[in-house]
Amino acid sequence: MWFDALLHAGALRAADVEALRFFGVAGALVPSGDEPHPPTAAALALHWAETVEAVRRLRRLGLPAWAALGVDPRRIPPRGLAALLADLPELLGRREVAAVGPAGLDAGGPAEEAVLVRQAELAAALRLPLLVRTAPRARAARTRRLLALLAGTGIEPERVLVLHADARTLPAILARGHRALVAMSGRGGVEEAARLVARHGAARIVLGSDAGDGAGDLLALPRAADRLSRAGLSVGVIRRACLTNALAWLGLEAADLAR
Repeated sequence: MWFDALLHAGALRAADVEALRFFGVAGALVPSGDEPHPPTAAALALHWAETVEAVRRLRRLGLPAWAALGVDPRRIPPRGLAALLADLPELLGRREVAAVGPAGLDAGGPAEEAVLVRQAELAAALRLPLLVRTAPRARAARTRRLLALLAGTGIEPERVLVLHADARTLPAILARGHRALVAMSGRGGVEEAARLVARHGAARIVLGSDAGDGAGDLLALPRAADRLSRAGLSVGVIRRACLTNALAWLGLEAADLAR
């Protein structure tokens, strides 16, 4: 069985969930920050509520799922941020919520950096995993800055999962002791993910489909597991990249997927 660590659940139909389960996807993480909404505190609070409800819907359809809630750098509200962050610990205590994020850097700058650091400090204080991301443009430089900022927050490196790791950023992420998520959307897809796992091993690499909205491949994770098998990688390596690394980051066990 597999765990999709980057699934966008808002547009999924019952038939989509049935297909995921049929091909071995036994659980998923659904991050906030994916849906477009105005950058206001009220809109972000509503989006968090919708993300939790999407997770509950997946569970009702038979797919164990958890949410990650945070302030995406693209959606930082100009007013009301302090109150939102004050309310976030209560939301993070819900059984459907397992991580903080995605936080991160988009255009960069002092405001984004301050919000990233605040969320990393919150995750550290609550001993929760943290999901972080950077924008596609200037990703290598943004990732270097993000990693430097995280180093001063007190969060344990293994509690951080960096989204959209690629051939340029993966070595630096792993060198810092963080976990890296290789998303199987866009250029390269499953083949690029398989190459990165084969090259760097699966010690701290997590695979996620990045599907559920638009043209993403919902079955990217089982396809990646098959591709890794055909490349001659061991069952243990495949399970780490497609299941157990994500569960360890979230503090879950395989038994949690059977509930």
